[in-house]
Amino acid sequence: MESNLFEMSYFRAPITNKVPQATVTLQEVAAIIGSPQLGPQTQKLRTIKDKDEARLYKGCHFPYVTPAGVFSYCSDQSLVRYSGLLCMDLDHVADVEALKRKLIADSHFLTMMAFRSPSGDGLKWFIKMDLTVCDHRTWFQGVRTYLLTVYDFLTEKMVDSHVGNLSRACFLCYDPEIYTANLHTGPQLCNFDPVMWAEKSADVKKHAAVVKPQPSGYSQPSSPLEELAKARATVRELMRRGANIADDYGDYLKLGFALANGLGTEGRELYHQLCSMSPKYRQADCERKWQECMRKADGRTTIATFYSMAKQAGIDLGSIAREYRTESIYNF
Repeated sequence: MESNLFEMSYFRAPITNKVPQATVTLQEVAAIIGSPQLGPQTQKLRTIKDKDEARLYKGCHFPYVTPAGVFSYCSDQSLVRYSGLLCMDLDHVADVEALKRKLIADSHFLTMMAFRSPSGDGLKWFIKMDLTVCDHRTWFQGVRTYLLTVYDFLTEKMVDSHVGNLSRACFLCYDPEIYTANLHTGPQLCNFDPVMWAEKSADVKKHAAVVKPQPSGYSQPSSPLEELAKARATVRELMRRGANIADDYGDYLKLGFALANGLGTEGRELYHQLCSMSPKYRQADCERKWQECMRKADGRTTIATFYSMAKQAGIDLGSIAREYRTESIYNF
């Protein structure tokens, strides 16, 4: 069922071309992406600000492959043979290279290839899958649910739900930093259970549709000023204890969105203070990430997430209630 070369179909632009030009191996696809032949189109696309115009340009100027396998025609019904690969499409990622490193290091999967998408703010992640365990669709549902659960800074919109189709197109572009696995190291196994995670998908959707419970000890502030006072009091306690709650990238990003959504511009100073507890802290990098969080804040990650992180660090939220309420009344 699975080809040792991970073969798939290659299609010339435009996207309306549904007849494949050739059957290519994963290494041949990586060579196309790593060479500068698609550089001009890639650079041009990333200068186009209008979404509709960018989508049209991409569809007209970029070749594509069908990662799931070899097809006689670009349709689910025209599959000739499977490749043994699953391609996940991750969109609107704040730090593409950081996410790529985390996914490559994830021991649950064997990453075969990963590259920055044509838009520049997304990631194409190719992993090996065993189709004797379950079918392609179940693999996709399982991996998507895993990503949304474990990498909780990823949202439903960021993990494309449409790439589960067998004949889904993957546009190629220029990425000199493309990652490819060494195919000569022999077979490697991962310990991911796609069936178990696919069964959890309904629970994830149900969870996303309800309001997350507030952490124990959290009392809803009565005003924005009281909210800011509560956050400041919590930060003071975290810094007094030397608690580093944003040491890895996921927490770093989650904290930024929580403060940006909950406090707006008032959260900037608190973000720097909390991030400075990490030996990885660099003021300029932190400021860039804060500005990015402010631009992309969509309300999905609330200020309650920050309080949950503080509670996990050992902060008793109830014990600082008197302090922040006093500050909100007298110091503003």
